[in-house]
Amino acid sequence: MKATTRLDGIESLRAYAAVSIIFFHLIGSGGATVPDSLSFIKTHFGFGVPLFFVVSGFSLAYGYWGKLSNESQLGPYFLRRFARIAPLFYAVLVFQLINVWLEDGVTFAPLDVAMNALFAFNLVPHLTEGIVPASWTIGVEMLFYVIFPLCLMACKSLTRTAFILALSILVSTATTIDLKPLENYQASFVYHNVVAQLPYFIWGMLFFHIHRAIASAVDARHARMICWALCVAGIAGIYTMYASSGLYMFFWTRGLRPTWDMLWGLPFGILCLAMALHPSRLLSNPVTRYLGKVSFSLYLVHPTVLYKLGKAGAYNWVYAKLPEHQAIAYFICLLFSLAIIAAIATVTFRLIEQPGMDWGKRIATREAKPAVA
Repeated sequence: MKATTRLDGIESLRAYAAVSIIFFHLIGSGGATVPDSLSFIKTHFGFGVPLFFVVSGFSLAYGYWGKLSNESQLGPYFLRRFARIAPLFYAVLVFQLINVWLEDGVTFAPLDVAMNALFAFNLVPHLTEGIVPASWTIGVEMLFYVIFPLCLMACKSLTRTAFILALSILVSTATTIDLKPLENYQASFVYHNVVAQLPYFIWGMLFFHIHRAIASAVDARHARMICWALCVAGIAGIYTMYASSGLYMFFWTRGLRPTWDMLWGLPFGILCLAMALHPSRLLSNPVTRYLGKVSFSLYLVHPTVLYKLGKAGAYNWVYAKLPEHQAIAYFICLLFSLAIIAAIATVTFRLIEQPGMDWGKRIATREAKPAVA
């Protein structure tokens, strides 16, 4: 079976998504503040999560295109997906269970812990957020892994994928509207369930098909030009989504806010296409690629680090030293937080993530040998 070429630009996009979420949670989890001129960080940098989902849909389609065509290939696929997520997630889950018990005396029902361990917590309204901080995304991701082979089977062409995308947006919007009465009680389930988030993954698959159609038709020089043009288009699309109150109000006044949320997948998909074609060294370099490689560790450890630093008073100390320079204080807090998070992520990646992926690869290869024979 022909191996796929690694897309370094897509790896870098994971870094941008992870860092944007750290920007966002530094305010929510760490308690840092920003001036009004930077208010977009606390209102919109959370869209790093949908960017993650779009990148995931794109990269899964790219990596498994033509490789899940029969039943014998499904076992190795599920093994590798499980090994990619489970080891680090279980380690952080155990840490969190011990941490909240020691700090606050909080315990969880055995069934709740089991649902988290089985990655089924996204399906239960009062468990959607997960025990591990910010792990609702992991619940969504793992459920998408389960249905991905079906999605790949359904999305065999650009036209069919566009149809599936439109259908998924329709179903996502209708589901969110139907669940709206639960918002005051189970807001996380209303907006963070897998059905509500599914269109982002399909956006990624759609742009995979566009990439597949044009990647072999252009040379390196033209690919570089197209990359920059698409980057400009993607950033312009993000700015339009952010700044166009008229576009937002068009959907909001019609009760279609969830549809507006799903449209963020368009500029994110354009960025995926750009970074997959021919990313420049400015956009994809050793630093961004490394942070992209350890982005799962960055994501899982960052909420606890930010919360602990905030609780210890580290951020308050910085702001007290710079009372007239709120923006500078925020970025100082961000820089040293990133340094600590990246250091911990390096350790967890080397000790837990990488060995887990190697284990999954070995087992999957062993399982695949009879099929190859």
